[in-house]
Amino acid sequence: MTKRSNDPAFGTISPNDMQLMTKMLGCGVGRRQFMSWLMAAGATAAASSTIFADVSQALAATPKKGDRLILASDQHGPNDTLNPALATSSLDYFRLRMFYGSLTRLTANLTYEPELAEQVTPNQDATEWTFKLRQGVEFHDGRTLTADDVIYSMNRHLGKDSISKASSLVSMVKEWKKVGKYEVKAILDAPNADLPIALGTFHFKIIQDGQTEFQTTNGTGPYKIKEFKPVVRAIGVRHENYWTEGAYLDELETFAIGDPVARLNAFLAGDVDIIGPLSPRAIDQVNATAGKEVWSVKSSMTVHIASQLNVQPSGNMDLIRAMQYLMDRERLVKGVFNGEGTIGNDQPIGPSYQDYCSDIPQRQLDPEKARYHFKKSGIGSTIVPIVTAEVASGAVEQCLFLQREAAKIGLNIDVQKVNADGYWGAVWLKSPICVGSWNMRPTANIMMTLAYESGAAWNETHWKDEKFDQLLVQARGITDPSARKQAYCDLQTMIHEGAGLILPGFRNYTDGAAAYVKGRTYVPLNTFGGGESAPTLWRDDA
Repeated sequence: MTKRSNDPAFGTISPNDMQLMTKMLGCGVGRRQFMSWLMAAGATAAASSTIFADVSQALAATPKKGDRLILASDQHGPNDTLNPALATSSLDYFRLRMFYGSLTRLTANLTYEPELAEQVTPNQDATEWTFKLRQGVEFHDGRTLTADDVIYSMNRHLGKDSISKASSLVSMVKEWKKVGKYEVKAILDAPNADLPIALGTFHFKIIQDGQTEFQTTNGTGPYKIKEFKPVVRAIGVRHENYWTEGAYLDELETFAIGDPVARLNAFLAGDVDIIGPLSPRAIDQVNATAGKEVWSVKSSMTVHIASQLNVQPSGNMDLIRAMQYLMDRERLVKGVFNGEGTIGNDQPIGPSYQDYCSDIPQRQLDPEKARYHFKKSGIGSTIVPIVTAEVASGAVEQCLFLQREAAKIGLNIDVQKVNADGYWGAVWLKSPICVGSWNMRPTANIMMTLAYESGAAWNETHWKDEKFDQLLVQARGITDPSARKQAYCDLQTMIHEGAGLILPGFRNYTDGAAAYVKGRTYVPLNTFGGGESAPTLWRDDA
């Protein structure tokens, strides 16, 4: 049939007409009746068929309320928390997103958008940031969010006595000031164009003014607590007065299965709906299983070995250099990661970061250079223990690769594998040489501030360099592209040369999700879509 000049196009249909057509299909109107209605309105048969297909697709993508999902992570322990300032694990981060909101939220391209703040405005030199809050946002107990809640939440990250794991990200904030009932201002002692991005990260959730106990909690997030038991599980039920779209599920349950094989089997058997992380070795098996999908996003998540510099022999720089030259990086990325990653170069800023420095010479497996530094270290036959656990894909394998290559030059590496449950509380930051894994952060400055600034709570190698600290602060205010590139290359080079880090590779985020799990997010900062998917997840078994 001849297409008429007044045929409607799907992209130009008015919102009212679109709502009407969606409602028609939702009420059971069939294809023939729907097309007859459109043709009576003047559309051709071809256009009517196209619009029917488009509206059907849109209806299928419309989130449905109801049902429940079960999510299984890789680790939990006695340090499981509802306290945003103390969160340390991927499961913590996802759980916090269930129950709380933030001033800003991060997007897939690592920009930010307002969340509980509806407007974010800097002054000319980014030394003051004003946040205009949304009105009518309700906590789970029905109380309305105000500036007092924001001031209280933000002040928990300030000062020498702060218990916050991310206080270094806002160390430049001098004061949070209440401007009005729904407006606050951050006053900085140094420029920071990244502040709204920092506030969208995991720890800066808004709690209620005066909250000090976290056996349960009362946030503004899409779900409110039904049950929370550390080392067991957390269950959230829909917050019916959630301020925006989301909270589609009746219930959302989270817990952990430490053994990766058991976790995968639970997923394939349908006992859980989402798992993370998914071992790269299991990707082919998941793809071959009907109704199961890989939820993957490219990232610069690290897997590495941290050697503490404040004690011996882990602080012996020649020993560290020998281990760096003994690392079989290509085998790790191609074999263990199944190609789902990139080669690392003993510093944490990978190619996915905007400020990645590609000018640093790439370290490779080089037994002769390793032998030279091993002899220079004077370690001899002394046993060098490395503690590891299945806390991330490649965490154990990198140590076994190192042990194998070290034996060839006489270096005695003792790989001590422990249980993943409780690892971050019992081993990490405590053992002189142990494995680590960092989720990618939204900016290079934030990543380095969290892990390598001298006073950072998570400075896992205890590296202290005053020049690095000064340049790290200065880099936040640099706007000239060439000067910024040089500053960040200098910072990455300093870590590469002296920070005690053996970092062979970066991993992509690979999780598993049943095909009926909809509303997935793709923020490259954590498992489960960057920990951002809790508000948007929904279930469609059709």
